Amino acid sequence: MMPVVFCGAVFLFALSPGSLRAQGRLFTEEDQLRATIGASQDPVVLDRAYRALIDGYLERGSCDQAHDWLNRAGERRVLRQFASYLLEVGRCLEERSPERARQVYQKVIADYPDEKDEIGDSYADSARRRLIWLSDDRFWRVKSRVQLVNILSNALRRRTFTSLQKFASKVTFIFGACESEFLNSDLEEIATFLEENYSPGIRISARVRAFPYHDGWFLLESRGWQTPYNYIYLLIQPIPGGWEWIGAIYCDERIPPPPRSAPQR
Repeated sequence: MMPVVFCGAVFLFALSPGSLRAQGRLFTEEDQLRATIGASQDPVVLDRAYRALIDGYLERGSCDQAHDWLNRAGERRVLRQFASYLLEVGRCLEERSPERARQVYQKVIADYPDEKDEIGDSYADSARRRLIWLSDDRFWRVKSRVQLVNILSNALRRRTFTSLQKFASKVTFIFGACESEFLNSDLEEIATFLEENYSPGIRISARVRAFPYHDGWFLLESRGWQTPYNYIYLLIQPIPGGWEWIGAIYCDERIPPPPRSAPQR
């Protein structure tokens, strides 16, 4: 038996020295994982091997192979959090095979209606949001960043938070404290938080700036709220054809701007 260490797990399978080369090429980690899957009946070993193999395909953008091996894992019923992997495969397929991605999301909705991830988000709800995205009917989209910032700023000044319902993204909409894990949310939760902590003295920045901890997100800063969290930031991002509002985060200190690159000499 030959031991192979991969991703912190030890896989055992029988191989002769000559079999370490196949058609003149070195035996790869991918081959090792496939051999483990073919030889083992241990559910724990199989779970680790399938995860490592599928993760590798997803990291390389090999969506078809990831989907194929995920289906094989499903047939053997050995992969935990199967619905989570379905969502990842669906995201991988979206650009090149949107119809297949839709089929994957529909399977999540049909087969895993009640399952949730470790932070309590429903896999089925995540799949529904991706189907909305693939429909191209992004009716909440605003044509320009300036226009969206004006809409959000006016709602904060006028205390008309619920008027923002039609501008809240129906795909990505999050809420949470700085330096914590942001959770999927809805306008009702955010509007209630803003209303409960409103102060007439809030000040709103005239400009947005890049969020330093997530590429592609931008911050509209407001400060002077009644909560222990003095700063509330509305998050926006560009999408095809315009911009969308994707939620809010609250902080007790100002989020620092990204560090400037040192000038080259």
